[in-house]
Amino acid sequence: MPAHPVAMRHSCSSLLCRLFPLAGLLLAGFLAGPALAQGSRPDQVMWKNPRGDIKVDSGTVTENSLQRTLVETPGGPRERKSDLVERVIFGDVPTTFLDGTGYFDRGDFANAAAKFKLAAGDANARPVVQAHARLRAAQALMRQGAVDPGAFAQARAEAETFLADFPANREVPAARLLQARATRLGGNDKGAAELYRSLFMEGAGGTPTGGYDLADCHQAGLAAAAAFLAAGETAQAQEIYGTMNAALPEVLARLDAESPDRRIFLGLQSLARLGEGQVLLATGKAGQAKTFFDGQIKNADINNPDLVYGAHLGLAESMLAEGNHREAQLEFAFVSALDHVSRDRVARALVGLAQCADSLHDSTSAADAKAWLQDVCAHYGDTPAVLRAQEMLQGR
Repeated sequence: MPAHPVAMRHSCSSLLCRLFPLAGLLLAGFLAGPALAQGSRPDQVMWKNPRGDIKVDSGTVTENSLQRTLVETPGGPRERKSDLVERVIFGDVPTTFLDGTGYFDRGDFANAAAKFKLAAGDANARPVVQAHARLRAAQALMRQGAVDPGAFAQARAEAETFLADFPANREVPAARLLQARATRLGGNDKGAAELYRSLFMEGAGGTPTGGYDLADCHQAGLAAAAAFLAAGETAQAQEIYGTMNAALPEVLARLDAESPDRRIFLGLQSLARLGEGQVLLATGKAGQAKTFFDGQIKNADINNPDLVYGAHLGLAESMLAEGNHREAQLEFAFVSALDHVSRDRVARALVGLAQCADSLHDSTSAADAKAWLQDVCAHYGDTPAVLRAQEMLQGR
């Protein structure tokens, strides 16, 4: 989750997640000094021109929809198509919004959510700011869920309020993704799978619905398949993996060799391919899954981290299922230490390490397992693995 009031277009894209520090530096410049009064700072709309350069419109955002972002600038109105807008920094915000940002940055997510909710209900705030504040409240509650699992249901409720009140807002895809994730973290795998699948269908045909990002839609497809597997619905998961495996080669064929999106879609294709092994695992065929993942590792391109770390995680989970705890522990350690792409995978690997330790009964096993589980709760509280970590920590 982003730690600053930045309206993200690719909120579920791993590429842009790595740009959050840049957004933070930009925001720090705008919010430096004493608390801001409303209207003392302009909004900033960051958009990408045809050459891929990031440009900034500074003024007052009057519309932030799935189709376009409108901003009144000193030089006149500017209109940017939503698929060109990378982020929006709102300058004219209520004091409660600024307070919420401060609490969020300090890790006080309960108070952050409360302040953002106040900002969302502030009649003096612009609708575009109210919308963003509502989503920020949901994001804060997702982080609060690491220590208070009941916050996941509250996060879902905030996302649903956002979707009901602002159905055409540019951040609707992000809110739908959060709604699905909160549903899964709330323990409802089947419900989450259906929500993820509906988001996936916005881009399953190859041309996404206006305002939706194709890569994000396919990320939702992977999340849908994983949630279906967790719910025991292997046929549904297999169908989604099959749809993705059929569609992604055509998507890649349309991309230039030097396109930065090519790496993203190659990663998505790799994860969809690894779905075959996940289905084998879910149906109790650990031996076949191990053979499958081992083959993927041997043929993996080291420049494709999703394939490399995804296959190693699958191999580790296959070994764990077979009772090969020592070998599995080594594979889990590899993923948890080196995977720099997916927080979800790292969290799963840490839980896997704890499961192996519990079975190995080494002299440090109990302490190691507890430390790994606490790490998940402290730093990966918005990932599905936190549910298992919280369960395993009980009674330790």
